Amino acid sequence: MGNLQADIQQKQKEIEQHQSDVFSLYADLGRSVALVQQISPLPYAAGEYQLFCTQMDAYESAKHSFEQISGYIAQIEDRSRKIKEIEKDIRLLARPFARVYAQLGAIAYEAYGSQTLAEHVAQACFPFFEEHAKRTRKLENLKQSHVGFLGRRLIGLQLDLQRKILPALLAKAGARLVAISCEKDLPLSGRQSLLDELEDLKERRRELSQELELHQSAMAKLQSEEVQSPKARMEERANVMKMEQKAAEKAASSYGKALYETLPESVHSDQIGQKAIQLMDQITLHHKRIKSLQREIKQLENLIQVQELEAQIELENQKIELLRSQIDTCNRQISQIAASIHEKQNRITILLPPSMVHTDG
Repeated sequence: MGNLQADIQQKQKEIEQHQSDVFSLYADLGRSVALVQQISPLPYAAGEYQLFCTQMDAYESAKHSFEQISGYIAQIEDRSRKIKEIEKDIRLLARPFARVYAQLGAIAYEAYGSQTLAEHVAQACFPFFEEHAKRTRKLENLKQSHVGFLGRRLIGLQLDLQRKILPALLAKAGARLVAISCEKDLPLSGRQSLLDELEDLKERRRELSQELELHQSAMAKLQSEEVQSPKARMEERANVMKMEQKAAEKAASSYGKALYETLPESVHSDQIGQKAIQLMDQITLHHKRIKSLQREIKQLENLIQVQELEAQIELENQKIELLRSQIDTCNRQISQIAASIHEKQNRITILLPPSMVHTDG
């Protein structure tokens, strides 16, 4: 019986799968014939067709609403991502700019020390270089004149410190010269390649700044149109869209089912399309298989009932045998009791005087 139940459950699952396939095929049939309806109206399942059209309109509206908010969020996220990328690219330019500034500052520092800078350039560099140059020269003079090892060692450490702070001064000086457009007034040696590189960096920064401005402007426009809690809205509209989609699928399936049940057998592909004919054939095959499985399940259920009845009969036969055994036992007991009664009556007859003995009749 356990195997029969397992067979029934397996066949029920097959039926459920076929029914699911039929639902989808009905929906495909409804959508396929709906396309024909738009060109050449058919006099079949008109009510279901109208309901399908109404439900599809509701779904398309919900889908459009969802895509609007989804597109809005996607644009916000895309603009935000691009802004961050451009800002990072601009920040990354700081290192090559600093390197070029430092190299320009080095040219200016060397010329400053040899007093070959143009006056206006020297004035611009004065705040950066003068104190450092004076202190460095003083320390170098002291080192040359100092005879003690410890003193020379301390002066050497101070000179090392001067060398360590020099790159930052060079970079600041170079940046200042570029800011006041004096970089072209530096001595020519080694300058031109740096100026070319500097111009390339400026051009790249201008391009990035312009691109950044465009994205920031677009972002500001989007934010001016911002709806309240956009992600919550999107989730809400997604749920509505899914609900309407499910309802549209159900309406398409209902329309397809009505078509399958009302279209005459003589219908041909010129009227509803070749795809619809093929879908109807597939639906018919699924229906036949469902009926076959239902018959098989009924047969299995009958076999289960037969087994149950046979088991009940066997149990009742066992009860009968038990009762018969009990009857035999009772009959033996009755016979024994009757014999005992008869024996006791005989003794009574013997014990009483003849005059007291009752005789029948």
